[in-house]
Amino acid sequence: MTNKTKEQAEQLRKLMRDILERDDALRKQYDIDKKFRFIRDRLDALSSKVEEQFEQLQEMEEKSQEKSLQEDEVYVYVYLYNAQGIVFRTWRNMLNPDVFYEYSINRPIYEKQSQIDAFINNKTNKAQHGYLTVVVKKDDILPEKKEMKDAAGHRLIKVREGALRIERLISFTHEKKHYVLNKEGELVKQAD
Repeated sequence: MTNKTKEQAEQLRKLMRDILERDDALRKQYDIDKKFRFIRDRLDALSSKVEEQFEQLQEMEEKSQEKSLQEDEVYVYVYLYNAQGIVFRTWRNMLNPDVFYEYSINRPIYEKQSQIDAFINNKTNKAQHGYLTVVVKKDDILPEKKEMKDAAGHRLIKVREGALRIERLISFTHEKKHYVLNKEGELVKQAD
């Protein structure tokens, strides 16, 4: 979460608390405790939603801090193809922990984000293409026996079997938007 986003979230939380306090004060001042209850119910629901969103932002920030790179780690970018990619929820099935092992063996993997972005930009139906950003140990990148390249001429790398783990997933990128997995396993758009 950027400082600006964090500041805005804090201001929104404070504003909601102030509104609820003001509502209480006015209800007491004009002796309308039970009247217009729907207003208070709406304010409570809105306040709960703000708190929930704030907690999710904090959780995503903590997750990203946990996933920050150590000296012996690097990001790799795993290309995914989904024939039904226009239906966003179908991508979630491709983020199953069981298939991450397979991705280390059978998916094109890039060492530079710019290369995978360029590869996808050359595709006609971009909605069917996406990629994962995953942290791996530098030692898990296998030395090349012969240089591998994609159709656009970008260098591909191989990683050790099982090197890709869902716990080390940083984000999923689809149509130039970045998503993270929340606690419930849902894809949530990452704050800019």
